[in-house]
Amino acid sequence: MNSLGVIETRGLTAAIQAADAACKAANVEIIGYRKVGSGLVSICFQGEISAVRTAVDHGVDVVSQKELVIGSLVIARPEPSVITKLLSVKSKKKAPAVAEKTQEAALEKVVETVVETIVEAPVKNEIESLGVTKAVADLQAQNIASETKAATDKAQSSKKEIKSESRKGKK
Repeated sequence: MNSLGVIETRGLTAAIQAADAACKAANVEIIGYRKVGSGLVSICFQGEISAVRTAVDHGVDVVSQKELVIGSLVIARPEPSVITKLLSVKSKKKAPAVAEKTQEAALEKVVETVVETIVEAPVKNEIESLGVTKAVADLQAQNIASETKAATDKAQSSKKEIKSESRKGKK
């Protein structure tokens, strides 16, 4: 059966220290935290009753300054509505599928926008610029090729004329 454990500290760093120690001491899961106000932070754990009791006790003992621990609590079989209310305020598990998908979608949109503006726009402009440069180079190459062909044709026709004139003189 799941039970609920709460550690309340003054300050976020003491809460993090207590949560870390509690999770390392026993097989519990942090179900959420709440910034109460005036620097008070409550961290909620769930798990088997013995694991939660061990975790809460160890979390309270590990906080370096004992005056930072305001209180702790372990409830053996909490009413489901208590856990629901705790999860609805601020939690890691608050509608995990919906919240994670919403966050992922928002993050993907931000990343796409950033990539588009920072990376793709200059690349597109560079590609368009390269396309224009390639088109100009192709036209120049065609002009050079046609001029070369004309010069080659002219040279060949003049060689033919020279050969035919030289043959006339030999007869």
